Amino acid sequence: MSTAAFTTLVANVGRINATRTFNDDRQLASFSVAVSRRFRSKGEQVEETDWYEIKANAPHLITMVEQHIKKGDQLIITGAQSHRTYEKTDGSNGFSVEIFAHDVRFNISKKADSQAASEADQDEPAF
Repeated sequence: MSTAAFTTLVANVGRINATRTFNDDRQLASFSVAVSRRFRSKGEQVEETDWYEIKANAPHLITMVEQHIKKGDQLIITGAQSHRTYEKTDGSNGFSVEIFAHDVRFNISKKADSQAASEADQDEPAF
């Protein structure tokens, strides 16, 4: 019996790929997300970003990706983590982390904060 490492990410959507349909009518939706962290190193503010490729094959998740998710959305993604190495065009080896999504949700608190800030801006008088 094999086990998978499950991961939960709070991440921002980057690129959304076209859904792929295979000969046996299976479909696969995929998109990239970024997870950023800020910290101080030697007195200076540093920001690092890791990119993940999210893959979804459940019909409800494919519909969500195709119809509701857009670049910049902040999502909470839970799924099985997989690592893949590949050869880059320059001949060097690349490494990617893929998450096979089991659950994808919008980060409602982030959307609520953005919406509240937007509404507050609209309530203030223009000078």
